[in-house]
Amino acid sequence: MRKNLSPKELLIMGGGLFSMHFGAICLLYPVTWGNDAGSAVWSAYLGIFLSGIVLPFLGYVALVKGRGNFLDIARRASPVFGLFFVAATILVLGPFFVMPRVTAALWAAVLQLTGWRPAGKTAILLFNGAFYAVIYVFVASSGKVVERIGRILFPVLMAIVVSVIVQSIAAPLSPSWVKPSFGENPIVHGFLAGYAAGDLQCALMYGLVVVRGIHNAGIAGEDVDRNLIKIGVIGLGLLALAHLGHMIAGANIGGTIHLNLAALYVQMVVELWGPAGGRVFLVALATASLTATIGITSSTAGIWEKILGGRASYRRICAASCVISGLVSSTGIDAIVTVVGPVLDACYPGAIVITFFYCFCRHNNSRRNLFALRCAMIAAAVMGGVALLNVYAGLFHLDLPRFASLYAALPLSASSLAWIPVSIAAYAVAWFGAARRSGEVNVDGLEIE
Repeated sequence: MRKNLSPKELLIMGGGLFSMHFGAICLLYPVTWGNDAGSAVWSAYLGIFLSGIVLPFLGYVALVKGRGNFLDIARRASPVFGLFFVAATILVLGPFFVMPRVTAALWAAVLQLTGWRPAGKTAILLFNGAFYAVIYVFVASSGKVVERIGRILFPVLMAIVVSVIVQSIAAPLSPSWVKPSFGENPIVHGFLAGYAAGDLQCALMYGLVVVRGIHNAGIAGEDVDRNLIKIGVIGLGLLALAHLGHMIAGANIGGTIHLNLAALYVQMVVELWGPAGGRVFLVALATASLTATIGITSSTAGIWEKILGGRASYRRICAASCVISGLVSSTGIDAIVTVVGPVLDACYPGAIVITFFYCFCRHNNSRRNLFALRCAMIAAAVMGGVALLNVYAGLFHLDLPRFASLYAALPLSASSLAWIPVSIAAYAVAWFGAARRSGEVNVDGLEIE
């Protein structure tokens, strides 16, 4: 058995991991982050680095220290709640939000750049059918997903990303950076912006895809963990550089374009390269959309395969995810983001609690610590649900004045981080209140005498 991937294999898989993460945030946010930050771009980047790079990396560390995939480490704390939590997360990460959101964003960009306004749903359904057919080709062999992305899509994406960044620095649209468009501390603003991207949840899912790729390369046992960390360093290191480059590109706009996200990126590349810029953007977005959707389709299907205990094959689950995503995507990006997006945010706190536990708890197999983790997970999920109700109350104009007042009174609720003190308190109370037992559990949840 081999112990280490070759430098070429590490670069290919690291490039694949970078591509999946970069595509998951639809290529668009970093330019807007930079445009909003302006002269405070360096401080804002520090905050984004902490929440958008370090936090996802901790997700891979948690998988290594927890010796399992997302489902394994969640169920170890609570077999029932852990299963429910993971199932809810991957449904939203998969066919009901992230996958159709990515596809809908690509379709919206096609319509924006071409000016085409098709009647009915036939055109978008055909587009989605073709898009997800390509996805299925990539994910059909689970052990080769990250390698295929790294060999085929990563070079295309990287060439465009580097070209955009270099051109924006060589020929900035404005000679100076403007003041930030926000009034809060730039580091805090950047941290919250990177936090909202939700890359940690993707990391917990992508770990399974990368591990299968490492296995496919002939590496097993503890050597897998070491190579997973190496790939994580390469992939997220590239992501950190790409975020920085795009934020500088956004700052170089200097307030000359008053748009956001896709519209901002399109206008930026058009002004940098003329009409050809729109085509460059479309190729970049299509490539990023493919990488994100491939990674999410494969990883969520792998988890569902474990949940279902072999009652449905990996390929059938992939096919079902593609069909559902294509149908959901046809409803349009506005409806997807507005209605389903907050559900993913509600799942985020529990994922962070699990990650920090396995990263920083020395005895993560002790029954006392696992009991405390279970209580903290449930508290985080409850607070995520409370935040979700608060969002929906405003979205659907529900008259809940008492609830709104109570939620606003919670510490950190203004930043949607009220779950932090509640989860810490739940963990502490459970840990101190638990009976002191010396027994531990192994990775399968069985008691060790």
